[in-house]
Amino acid sequence: MSQRDFNHLLTSLNALSPEQLATLRRELDGKLAPAVTKLPAGSDLGSIGAMREDADFLDEIVEGAMKARREQPWRLSPGE
Repeated sequence: MSQRDFNHLLTSLNALSPEQLATLRRELDGKLAPAVTKLPAGSDLGSIGAMREDADFLDEIVEGAMKARREQPWRLSPGE
């Protein structure tokens, strides 16, 4: 939709009666509600999904854990 078409639409809205505006509002609310309640992509991934926007940070955490694992001796129970 062009900006001109959008401006024409806004001008047309000013000509609607209160009843017509209420009907339009209900129609738009019905169409917009499902879009708002949809879960974002990847939200079913739990903790990993929560970190998908911080991939670099997550990489640093994993790298730090792997480095600690390589550098620290295994903890063996007495007698092993």
